[in-house]
Amino acid sequence: MSRGRRPRNAIDEAVEIAGRRGNVEQVTGKRGCAYDFIIIEQDRNVFVKVKRSQTSFTYVLEILQRYQREIASLHSMALTSIMAREFWVRSQNGTWQFFQIRCDSVLEIRADGLYIPRESLPVMTIDLSGATAEGAAGPLSPSDNGE
Repeated sequence: MSRGRRPRNAIDEAVEIAGRRGNVEQVTGKRGCAYDFIIIEQDRNVFVKVKRSQTSFTYVLEILQRYQREIASLHSMALTSIMAREFWVRSQNGTWQFFQIRCDSVLEIRADGLYIPRESLPVMTIDLSGATAEGAAGPLSPSDNGE
């Protein structure tokens, strides 16, 4: 079953981005290959799969649902201390999103391969009974455990 043509323009752009991280070795003409190119960095090799998308993704779960087959193929490659797997998506408007595929998770990363943890903010809770919590000024107060 054909899943469309290879994203040649997106791959060319991705190779340019990857060139900032190290040497790039492309896989030529292999449709069923789990990756499109390899970034050879100083301390590791990064296997990268590139796809196009109609939209940008807000949640990692959306990537897992939309590109389940491609991520599973990339995930099937052995992961070692000197190897990484990344999934890059280019939206129609030209913006890129980068994801690192780990054994137990998928993390959104920057173009340079670094993971930036998302800031967690306290969530305000409401006491629906109308009674104020001890030490709180009113019905709205941050929860004790940050949830």
